Amino acid sequence: MAAPTALVLILGGAAVLRLVFFTGYHGHDDVYYIQRALELSRDAATPPATHWAARIGLVGPTALLYRAFGVTPLTTSAFPFACSLLGVVAAVILGQRLYGAPAGLIAGLLLAMFPMDVIFASTLFPTEPVMLFAGVGIGCFLLAERERRPGLYLASGLSLGLAAVAHEVAILIVVIYPVYGLVVARPIRAHLGVVAGLALAIALDPMIHGAMGNPWARIALSSGTTIVQQTDVEVAYRGVNAWWLAEPAVRLFVERTFGLFSWVLAPVVVLRLWRPADQTDRSLALIVAAGYLWFAYGTVSPTGYAPLARLPRYVAPLVLPAMWLLGRELAERVRPRTRIAVLSALAASSVVCLMLDSGNALVPYEQLRAALAHAQPTHVAIESGQEFPLLLAERFHPRYRLVTLDDGAAPPRDSVVVVTSDAARARIQALPGAALLARIASPDTFHVRLLRSRLALAVLHATRPSSRFETYAGKTRPWALWAYRVP
Repeated sequence: MAAPTALVLILGGAAVLRLVFFTGYHGHDDVYYIQRALELSRDAATPPATHWAARIGLVGPTALLYRAFGVTPLTTSAFPFACSLLGVVAAVILGQRLYGAPAGLIAGLLLAMFPMDVIFASTLFPTEPVMLFAGVGIGCFLLAERERRPGLYLASGLSLGLAAVAHEVAILIVVIYPVYGLVVARPIRAHLGVVAGLALAIALDPMIHGAMGNPWARIALSSGTTIVQQTDVEVAYRGVNAWWLAEPAVRLFVERTFGLFSWVLAPVVVLRLWRPADQTDRSLALIVAAGYLWFAYGTVSPTGYAPLARLPRYVAPLVLPAMWLLGRELAERVRPRTRIAVLSALAASSVVCLMLDSGNALVPYEQLRAALAHAQPTHVAIESGQEFPLLLAERFHPRYRLVTLDDGAAPPRDSVVVVTSDAARARIQALPGAALLARIASPDTFHVRLLRSRLALAVLHATRPSSRFETYAGKTRPWALWAYRVP
């Protein structure tokens, strides 16, 4: 099969997989990103108020999409979705440049079905832009080292800088450079081209925020986050203890968003650190190993030890290098039958992991939207925590007046009142003439059912610290949206 045809098939399969397992609204960090993109789309070009809002490399393109096509689930996910598919293209093209056509195509196929990439392809997080731009930056650097082309060094820095504009954590990938200089190849003057490109791309941030009135807003807001300030909110498993030491290794083999990929990749990285076939092998293995250990144990504070919370998405800069290394291994160093067996096992693990995903948090609010469209109220009162997802479900253009139901306050007359808490529900039920309009239960997804099973809890108890179980309990706790018509 010709390489262009194979690329089209891989790209088409990647798009279908991401649409079938469309995650959409998550209800955490993406709330801040959606709010900021909406503000910018409405010409509210004021300085950002949070470090989430300051990530202009994510909210900026989304704001342009909102302005052109309106706020919908598709426009909200369009930018990360495009970055995910471009990542597949980059995996193939740069993989072919690094290792040849078969390795590049397998690298693209691996990324197309990598569960973490599929999940974040349809969610407004910086994961996909960081994966794309940081990966391309590393690939261009390795090609520049082989071909000694100044333009590739500059392109490497520009791409790495764009990754940092999307999420500041991406800049931490530069910590691999001293290790690279010690182990693989010593620094040369041409490497300054990377520095120049990095500076040019990062300069976009103060330029854009300067036009909003505060060029250094990103730095001020990022330096004030709980990660850099070393509070316990964002720093995972503080202190030198068994969980702190073992958790990154444990995560390699039980992390849902990695599937079986890390099981296959880890031995390949160790092997190619020990017995590399060439400098590219050694470089990629070193980048993956050193990068992962830094994201696991390094610090983000300039004044003290403040490790990142060990979230899987923080290793996004390492995804493309990992796929290139594994792609070559499968293309050149295993038998065809073994290759098919490994790819089949990885694909099966990806589907299982995607089925375990927590799903689209907007689904109950889409159902509420349909119920309200049928009831046609003039006023809707809703508890404050539920207001934003309902507005998102209504594309921020509800056909009724939406107000927040304050504690103890009487709802507007002739309105629909939406509540979730037992206390608010009891208060509304006590109102004369209140009638139940709809009850929308929280989705009983496979992910929730699994968290309730004894077997899953036994595995989690063996692989996760006790501090995580409050989160798991919250996910399994049933809830519902109760809509009442109040005369």
